[in-house]
Amino acid sequence: MKLFIVESPTKAKTIQKFLGKDFYVKATLGHIKDLPEKEFGVDLKTLRAKYVYLRGKKKLIEELKRLSKKAEIVYICTDPDREGEAIAYFLKKDLQKVNKDIKRAVFYEITPDAIKQSIRNAGDININLVHSQFARRILDRLIGYLISPILWKEFRNYKLSAGRVQSPALRLIVEREREIQNFRVKKYYYVMVILEKDGEVFQAVYDYRYENPSDAKIIAEKLEKGFFSVYSIDIKKDKVYPPKPFITSNLQAEANAKLGFSPEKTQKLSQELYEKGYITYPRTDSYRINEQKAKEFMNFIRREFGEKYVGRLRKFREKKNVQGAHECIRPTKPIPTIPEREELRILYDLIFRRTLASLMKEIHLERKKVIVEAITPELRRPVYLVAKGLKIVFDGWSRVYPSEIKEELLPKLVQGDLLKLIKTDLEERKTQPPSRYTEGTLIKTLEKLGIGRPSTYSTIVKTLKERGYIKVKNKTILPTDVAFEVVDFLIENFPLLMDYKFTSLMEEKLDLIEEGKADWKKVIYEFASKVLGKELPKV
Repeated sequence: MKLFIVESPTKAKTIQKFLGKDFYVKATLGHIKDLPEKEFGVDLKTLRAKYVYLRGKKKLIEELKRLSKKAEIVYICTDPDREGEAIAYFLKKDLQKVNKDIKRAVFYEITPDAIKQSIRNAGDININLVHSQFARRILDRLIGYLISPILWKEFRNYKLSAGRVQSPALRLIVEREREIQNFRVKKYYYVMVILEKDGEVFQAVYDYRYENPSDAKIIAEKLEKGFFSVYSIDIKKDKVYPPKPFITSNLQAEANAKLGFSPEKTQKLSQELYEKGYITYPRTDSYRINEQKAKEFMNFIRREFGEKYVGRLRKFREKKNVQGAHECIRPTKPIPTIPEREELRILYDLIFRRTLASLMKEIHLERKKVIVEAITPELRRPVYLVAKGLKIVFDGWSRVYPSEIKEELLPKLVQGDLLKLIKTDLEERKTQPPSRYTEGTLIKTLEKLGIGRPSTYSTIVKTLKERGYIKVKNKTILPTDVAFEVVDFLIENFPLLMDYKFTSLMEEKLDLIEEGKADWKKVIYEFASKVLGKELPKV
């Protein structure tokens, strides 16, 4: 018997079908050990951490030891990221006491081929990845454990907390709300004319912004006595390139916008899809698609929609901290639907269509700009107005994935055409305040700033809600009164914790640890001391 250890029972059940009776697949149900709940758990001189078994996991380890003792070989196959590597590290430390033949296997999708290949390529624990997780966990413990009590005392509220990612995210929300509060609406006006040609009506606008409606009204009234004709027509071809495939951040943002799912819900559902073998690993920041898999999807496009819709496998410029072995989030096979409950089906459908769209042809557009000349005895010179048209010539990737392109069709016009005036009007416009963050747009902003990583995005808003910092209303995030006070307090007393660039630099250092290019203990000392504004205190 060979023992194959994963994290979830769903994953275990799926993989057991692939491996058959020679293997026994067992789940750990997540982490085995963590820092203690009710004590600090870190020696600040040595940074030696006290990791304790989580509730119920000591019994599980004893069972895994019994199984390992009987096994020819043990494969530890936890998730291919920092957290998964830390779980694998603690498992190996315990299980090697009873079985020396322990290997680390890694896969990014749950298919027979991927699982068998992970066994063939099985190796050892990536200690750099483990150290990166240790650094992340201890940094978060230091910041939370040492700063949160200061907030409790200052605000007499034991629900409050501070965090390496949580606090800068809260600052973003509060700053946006202050921008909205300080915003003053300004109105401005354009002169618009409604014209007709051969029974078809369209509008043209005088491209001058009036601050005073009475000034605009003077021009509008004078144009009522004018003669209108087509002065010139400019036609340009344009392309709209396909969207990139999904990574963690844009899947959570898109599912929030299109399906109304919270990032936490999307992460939970995508994890289930992964564990059931439907999609690739859902915590990734890489847009890469396996070349062979891309061909399978392009063949599907060819069969379903025809050769003219087949695009190409594009290579995207990846950020320097992208995990190289990861792929984008895509279906494991080009199957349009799955026999699962509705929430899983609709999220899978979104992923499936986005994957197809990323491999399809561009949308081809025709943009038309018509200059309309208005001559009136009321004005010394002609007035030139602009009418714009947009036509979709070829729908391309939008055949499977909705685009926000809206056609604006103009009548068939040629230079010199006389046009009939239907009416003149004023178009009132207003300056718009910045939009409040949704859970999706907050994640996009955090990713753009380099704050947080795929594994943290889904829990950020959840934590801020639980701490009483925010409320989500009509999909938008509203900060509470205490959020403003806490952000101001933290900016004044712990400015580096709230500094976006500094927080991003912390993430980069964790990536350097992962690559074996930085010492994890030095990184912890450096950042914790800077955030706290002094050498690490004794706890």
